[in-house]
Amino acid sequence: MNKLSLLSVAALSLAGMLHTASAATGLPFRSDFENGNFSEWNGGLDASMTVTTEKASSGRYSTKAVMTRGTATDNYKDLVFGDHTRIGGTAVAATGLWIRFDSMFDTGFQFGTGQSLHKVFIVNFEDENGRRRYQILLNVENSNRQYFVEHLKWNADRSFGGSIQGLGGQHLGTPAAVRFGQWDRIKLFIKPNTPGQSNGIVRLWVNNELKLEKTAVAVREGTSYNPNKVIMSNYVMDTTTSGTQRWDNFYVGETDPDAGAVRPNPPVLDSVQ
Repeated sequence: MNKLSLLSVAALSLAGMLHTASAATGLPFRSDFENGNFSEWNGGLDASMTVTTEKASSGRYSTKAVMTRGTATDNYKDLVFGDHTRIGGTAVAATGLWIRFDSMFDTGFQFGTGQSLHKVFIVNFEDENGRRRYQILLNVENSNRQYFVEHLKWNADRSFGGSIQGLGGQHLGTPAAVRFGQWDRIKLFIKPNTPGQSNGIVRLWVNNELKLEKTAVAVREGTSYNPNKVIMSNYVMDTTTSGTQRWDNFYVGETDPDAGAVRPNPPVLDSVQ
């Protein structure tokens, strides 16, 4: 074997070692629902959540959840990865976690009048007993229809530990609001803090525009819990809510899914009600 071949083998081996060392168990994850069901996900309640061909941001399939006025709704699908207790694998790298997906609220959707926020997506940091300890949530503010990032903590006994300050509404450019009847592309980046330091990072993009960037966040305070579960969710206890909410084209991974790519236009409505 010549010197060039030896160098090539060494480079490939090193690349493989680096990839193996940094790859969290179960990532990267992609789900576009083109298999027609939720088999890519790890279960969860779906009382009114279904895979449908009615509308999609690309391909044929997407997921929808229907909310009926006068009825509470608890829809969600879980994905566990990394060092979650159900897997016990390699944790997400310290460089952080990327999530990207498409979201739509159908024309005529009515946000509830009895609550301030409507859930879209959740990232959990769960402990060795599978109990949520920290959460980053993407919501919609019911009053202005703008996307809003929330940061919550929970105690080991499952009781609510409070809201952590430092995130909140969009602060870069014009705040992005839900475009009823159109798909919005959402991207979220979370870098956990060094335990005990306020050096975590949270960024939110809506339709390829950076809308929130916080670089001094105590994402997990003094603990070492890692992001290890994501939840496609629209838990709604406000029974004045009604209409159809949709999701499509999920990516969860340790690298930016748009790195090196030509920035696409935001997804648009591809069918008429």
